[in-house]
Amino acid sequence: MQPKKLFNTHELSSRLAQHVVNSTQSSTWSENLINENIFDAGEINKFSEKELALAQRTLLITQFRTMNEEQLLSAIQQHGLPWRIDMDTDYSAAAVAY
Repeated sequence: MQPKKLFNTHELSSRLAQHVVNSTQSSTWSENLINENIFDAGEINKFSEKELALAQRTLLITQFRTMNEEQLLSAIQQHGLPWRIDMDTDYSAAAVAY
């Protein structure tokens, strides 16, 4: 039996990626997409800001989803994403009993 996860890593990866995109400038997205060899400078110049944001978000989601829980938590702290853990009934009942 696998240990129970504290959070949904796929959902949190998406939220973190959106937070990072919202909190950075489009010039940073362009640089990142070029540095990651996703696009070259000529291609980047042809994209609208919305298209750049979508490409950057997709790249970030892919990167965050390959992280383990500890790495993802570290990235969350690094980028200042506010979040909370919803404990299921078993955990919350034990916390109240404690």
